[in-house]
Amino acid sequence: MREAFHFPESGLFRLMQLTDTHFMGDPETDGRTDALLRQLIAAEKPDFILHTGDAVYGPDSEGQLDAALRPLTDSGIPWSFVFGNHDGEYAGNKQALLRHLQGMPGCRAWHDEGSGDGVGNAYFRLEDGEGRLQWLFVCLDSGGDLKDKAIGGYQYVTPAQITWYRRLIRACGQRAPDFSALVFQHIPLPEFREVWKYEPCFGMNREGTGCPRINSGFFCAMLEEGHARGLFAGHDHMNDFWGSLYGVALGYGRMSGYGSYGAQDYPRGCRMFEFRLDTPSSFRTYVRLEGNTVVDAPWASHPLETRENG
Repeated sequence: MREAFHFPESGLFRLMQLTDTHFMGDPETDGRTDALLRQLIAAEKPDFILHTGDAVYGPDSEGQLDAALRPLTDSGIPWSFVFGNHDGEYAGNKQALLRHLQGMPGCRAWHDEGSGDGVGNAYFRLEDGEGRLQWLFVCLDSGGDLKDKAIGGYQYVTPAQITWYRRLIRACGQRAPDFSALVFQHIPLPEFREVWKYEPCFGMNREGTGCPRINSGFFCAMLEEGHARGLFAGHDHMNDFWGSLYGVALGYGRMSGYGSYGAQDYPRGCRMFEFRLDTPSSFRTYVRLEGNTVVDAPWASHPLETRENG
């Protein structure tokens, strides 16, 4: 079954989130990104690699895919991909990109035809040794620019995608009442602003939150259906903070490439997730940076405001 993983004998499963590598055909920056990805993978040796989008950009986006993701295909580690807003933006070719991805060594990317809008909406099961679901990794195509120019900004998670998510969680819950879910998409939810404003957070927020202007209610659906332990995004290159909102972690990966904006004092890297078979409702996360610095006790911010009661 292509979407199923299993805990190794150690009882520890490790997932690497890469994001925003931005291969754009420049040999110098693309070469630096390639070297960094190889360094991160060699240091962490994850069980699964998930790239949360903006791997490539430009008129030859499909032609750049092989080079952009070669560190993943060379690793021999299973990997998958969630589309960002730039991958198919220039050429409008996300369907072709998905087909190309599916032909690459080690790629597990697929699309659930019942998921409604987007390309590459999928899920992956993490099971115990007896095939019982412990974790569900849900991947959503968060789109690009909103087509309604009167509103502007970014696309929101659509009602069809939310319906698919609800149906998926309920179906899994019928067979595994105690499973946990973690969601990955490229563009953050509007609630990322709320968690930074009202809750303790860990990590950097250096550019605000590039979320949709319309809140379509996906976070509410996650709360109502239960099982969700977190949602992690990319998109905002200078952010890697996370915090807990009503018991659900909302956070960013770490920008993993050099092909777009950043800062000299903000090293690139990846976010790691560790899942233990003996603690199925929680996970550990940390960041690994270029130069092999591990940040497992990031700077903690205090809430900017206090919610009013009543």
